[in-house]
Amino acid sequence: MRFGTPAALVPTVFFSLVCLSVVPGAHAESESSTTPDTGALIGPRMQVDTPVFDFGRVEQGDTVTHAFRFTNQGNRDLRVRSVKTSCGCTAAVIAADTIPPGMEGSIQATFDTKRFIGQKAKDIRVHTNDPLSPVTTLTLRGEITTEVQVQPAQLYLGRLQRGSPVTRTVNVLYDQNKTFEITHITNSHPAISVRAEDTRVEGKKGKALQVSVSETARRGPLNDTITVTTTSTKKPTLSIPVVGSIEGDVIALPSQVSFGVVRQGVGEMRTVRIKNRSAQPLGIGQVRSSLASVVPELTEVTPGKEFELRLHISGDTEPGRIRGSIEVMTDHPEEKQLTIPLFGVVAAAQQASR
Repeated sequence: MRFGTPAALVPTVFFSLVCLSVVPGAHAESESSTTPDTGALIGPRMQVDTPVFDFGRVEQGDTVTHAFRFTNQGNRDLRVRSVKTSCGCTAAVIAADTIPPGMEGSIQATFDTKRFIGQKAKDIRVHTNDPLSPVTTLTLRGEITTEVQVQPAQLYLGRLQRGSPVTRTVNVLYDQNKTFEITHITNSHPAISVRAEDTRVEGKKGKALQVSVSETARRGPLNDTITVTTTSTKKPTLSIPVVGSIEGDVIALPSQVSFGVVRQGVGEMRTVRIKNRSAQPLGIGQVRSSLASVVPELTEVTPGKEFELRLHISGDTEPGRIRGSIEVMTDHPEEKQLTIPLFGVVAAAQQASR
């Protein structure tokens, strides 16, 4: 681990938080009161030595650990009720939740930096019975640096129309002061090609990966992984997921239908728009449902271009899962059938009303 110049703080993946007391004490019934003669306030008091810990700069993948120490400066037992972090992804284990007057406790935080980069800050909130400060905030902050950075880390292509070529860019950037090279770039999907060009972004040099989808890509999911091999000892291989789908001329919006939770005896209806994006008019013939409980009703909105499909689920459907599909038969020369998946649950009337 390296501690360098201060920065902002790190988003923490998993903290392991432990509150330790030196000597357990007796539990007091009253948290705070004043003496009748002097009016002096008495009770538990949590005093943290250093509530903000700046760990400086660390390399991505390093583990940062720090123990926040505090003292009970009151004259009643200090009770730690809970320890929470702002990200909501921590585990807290309190070894001793009671700190007697004058004694010390600690909260130890462990941060794994392998999934984070840049200047960040995260708070740890300690809830106690201190009447003046029931919530004490502790802060970890610093900067996580990396030898190589991928922007974006995952390439989302979205829903692409068949026959329309598309190119997106992924930047692989690195510190020009370090000895670093990209030696090889590969991918596996036959409709996706990758070409690398030199680039420079915000003072960093690297490669701009031009990711292109061929106009011959077939309809359906378009998933791939770009693998970048480097000379880095810490990141010899970079994997960049590519996610998207190819749509044809005939599309359904939404592409799948969820009925959610349907109460038995009530029934539900969902609407799907079927659109034709080709220059030729579209005719729809038969519309079939794989479920007897789901009845389709088709209406032509714009002749040859747009249709409305209403899906009715009957109220007398038996409780259970809804899993099926709607098959729409068309006269498109290449897209004869459009499949719309169906999902949901039919709950008994008494169960659904709870």
